[in-house]
Amino acid sequence: MKTLTALAVFLLALASGQERRSVLIKVADVSWTAVNLPGVPAGIQQKLLHNNAANKLQSSLVRFPKGFREPRHYHTICGHSIYILKGRIRSPEGMLTPGTFTYAAPNERHGPFVAEQDTEFLFYTDGPFDYFIEDK
Repeated sequence: MKTLTALAVFLLALASGQERRSVLIKVADVSWTAVNLPGVPAGIQQKLLHNNAANKLQSSLVRFPKGFREPRHYHTICGHSIYILKGRIRSPEGMLTPGTFTYAAPNERHGPFVAEQDTEFLFYTDGPFDYFIEDK
């Protein structure tokens, strides 16, 4: 849990952008909420850890249940980083397992992703989040 807290604090510092206050939270105290993306099956949950409204940057802990499939997609105005904490996700680029980091640049198609186990990862956007499905 110390590693998760340290990583969350690090990502929060990155996400803070031009904000003038620091943020320190206990991730265990943040509730899971459903993430609803048009055209994406239900099942994604997140703990929103930081939301920089001015710069439209976000840091979240995200959960995919075993068997969840996220379609191939892209983002036009943001890239995002993923750091796998637990579980396993199959992707065209290879298996994403604990300790794996990946960055998806704007307009770069990525996925589909299939959770082979219940999986949790840190998710950070570097701009306003948009989402376009390439396949179904």
